[in-house]
Amino acid sequence: MDTIILRDLKFELAVGRDAWRRAGKLQPVSITLNLQPTSTFEAAALQDDVNLTLDYGKLYRTVFSKIRDQIYGNVQGLMLDLARCVEEYKLLGIDIVMPKAVLEAEKGLHYHLRIDKSDPEKVDASWSMAIKGIGVSCIIGVNPHERQYKQKLSVDLILGGQPLEGGVDRNELADPGLQEMCKSLVERVEGSSYQTVEALGTAVAQVVTMDHNQPIVTVLIEKPSAIATIETAAIQLTRSRAFFENKDFWKVKRP
Repeated sequence: MDTIILRDLKFELAVGRDAWRRAGKLQPVSITLNLQPTSTFEAAALQDDVNLTLDYGKLYRTVFSKIRDQIYGNVQGLMLDLARCVEEYKLLGIDIVMPKAVLEAEKGLHYHLRIDKSDPEKVDASWSMAIKGIGVSCIIGVNPHERQYKQKLSVDLILGGQPLEGGVDRNELADPGLQEMCKSLVERVEGSSYQTVEALGTAVAQVVTMDHNQPIVTVLIEKPSAIATIETAAIQLTRSRAFFENKDFWKVKRP
């Protein structure tokens, strides 16, 4: 499939709240646009003519002028403005990375918007979010030496997709509670003691879904100290709130 990509457009924008919970403050934002045009590159390739394809230079200038001076109370408003910069396409993907939006997350907040116009009678627009690189230290493992010292772990949380509504007010300040969720999660994990990463991952999923009202979450936990000769060992699991509503098998384990 023919695709046009603008990768890692760098901005300083006011989007929602910053890592210190302050509204209207500039923070670094990286944006990637990935789109499939309504026609292939065949005509442009045969005639070597930029007018027969999407001019990505013009697209960049359109994006730059559209968002550079705006203040967004929520990231969905930014998504809508970016989507309006592209007029004709079959499929549009927008990735928004806010690397310093959460104190506990070394790799920041990652948003993904997908708009599918391949069916002219139906437009499907949905977005998802990931919090990456949440740093925690805890007792984890079955070996005697692992029971003596805390290990550093990295946790990613991928939250389920939601439809993007066209009537979003970009000035309305949204507070999804992500900073508080990450702070609470770090405190809970660092006070725990598990033998398996699977048990810890399930505990993390329960905190996110039951304590912070997320309907579903995918948890990725990396344990870089597990084996000396590999970069990391990791597990990934997906759990819904319903999974924990029907079971009461987990309690926080303390050292």
